Amino acid sequence: MKRLLPVVLLLLLMLASMVVLRLSPWRYATQDRVSILASSTLTHPAGTDELGRDRLVRAAAALLIGIGGASAAATITILLAAAAGLLAAFSPSWVAAVLLFLSDGFLSLPWLFLLMIVRSMLPLTASPLTTAVITFLVLALLGWPAFARTIFHGARGIRSSEWMIHGRASGLTARQLILVHVFPNLGSLLLPQFFVCIPAFLMAEANLGALGLGVGEPIPSWGAMLLELDNTALLISTRWVFLPIALLVLVLLLLEFLTSEANAHV
Repeated sequence: MKRLLPVVLLLLLMLASMVVLRLSPWRYATQDRVSILASSTLTHPAGTDELGRDRLVRAAAALLIGIGGASAAATITILLAAAAGLLAAFSPSWVAAVLLFLSDGFLSLPWLFLLMIVRSMLPLTASPLTTAVITFLVLALLGWPAFARTIFHGARGIRSSEWMIHGRASGLTARQLILVHVFPNLGSLLLPQFFVCIPAFLMAEANLGALGLGVGEPIPSWGAMLLELDNTALLISTRWVFLPIALLVLVLLLLEFLTSEANAHV
């Protein structure tokens, strides 16, 4: 029950966000020019931003986009790390040495600056959807080396197990052994790493968005919405400006609790 609590709360947050987006007459890019920087009203329960856009709707959309994009990026990262780790474990020693050297080389690179460089190379005419996809895709491509070595050592341990020896003696090919037997047995390693990636990618996207290099407007993102915290006058006029960061902190705490529970059962 304790382990399911963060999952249930995350699902409730996502469900509530979907309900807000479904029932609200406003869309995340719709401007109410009569209510610029409005406080909480019946029309806008969490007020509006400097462009008259409903803050509650944008926070709900940012939550879904952030969790969805980070989860997709985490899936790609784990699959790439699993592919590299398994290839290294079941290949000749020189292939394993090259792959591990490449993963260590990636880890030594300043990934935040690489993200900034790649994101800044996009043309100004790139659509907001393109910037969102590329942002999370770059996060995924730069995240796999951190887990490849862990999967490599786990796969090496499985490779020398008795049931693997029996499988090879029974005539099973390396592909059959990896896909049917090895990969499922690495679930206890892959699942915690998946949950570690999601908050890391959420924070990375928020940092890029705060620098103006994240998801492009008008698509809402946590990074872009956190820029409102630089406006001292806005902080005084309404407390709803803290809604995005409150949701972000809550999501990160739930994911942290979920990650610790997953690691405890490894």
